[in-house]
Amino acid sequence: PAQMSKEIAHFLRAADVDLDFSLLSIWPINGKNKPKTDAEKKGLEFVRKNPNLKYYDKEKIGPQTFFVGVYPDNAVSMACVSCHNTHINSPKRDFRLGDNMGAIVIRIPVSSH
Repeated sequence: PAQMSKEIAHFLRAADVDLDFSLLSIWPINGKNKPKTDAEKKGLEFVRKNPNLKYYDKEKIGPQTFFVGVYPDNAVSMACVSCHNTHINSPKRDFRLGDNMGAIVIRIPVSSH
């Protein structure tokens, strides 16, 4: 899933689609995948506590306002659990099947004012 998400994000950027797509986590294997904005931080904390719910927000970055959708990324297979629990760079090593591991974050511009 992580590699697929990276490919989708790369494809969207290359196609010049006005949409940002990322897979983020409070416990990322790659430090680049930590939440950075307040909406990302609030959203990831919300889905951590509510792994079956989605989180929506708006945020302003520069002059642009964005809709932010945060969708839980839960461990749906033992491959996810095994990878995260054994990866040398993983800051959390006690995931179980069904646990929240992070979120897919989608950011769409809604206004330029």
